[in-house]
Amino acid sequence: MHDMGRQFARGAVRAGWDPERVTPHVLRHTGITRLVQARVPLPTIQRISGHKTLAALVRYVHLGDEHIDNAITAIETGFLGKVTPELHTQPDEADTGTPSATPLRA
Repeated sequence: MHDMGRQFARGAVRAGWDPERVTPHVLRHTGITRLVQARVPLPTIQRISGHKTLAALVRYVHLGDEHIDNAITAIETGFLGKVTPELHTQPDEADTGTPSATPLRA
């Protein structure tokens, strides 16, 4: 193990981490994931991490269920009060402007 690896392993042990499981590369994945979760723009993270492409950067991002749930909630929040039953029905055949109970088909 080279000097940096020994130094890191000693620091990991002091932090209570298993140096076999927590490596500088693991922390790189963790750091990039945390930046994404903090909503830092991907081009900014790319500059910080030194990845040449966004495709390479994205391989380092590991999103959990909570992060995905929060993203879906953010989408739904933008539509609160905007979606009504009228948007999901067809107009009456008499075209009175009153929606019928017949749902639209995709």
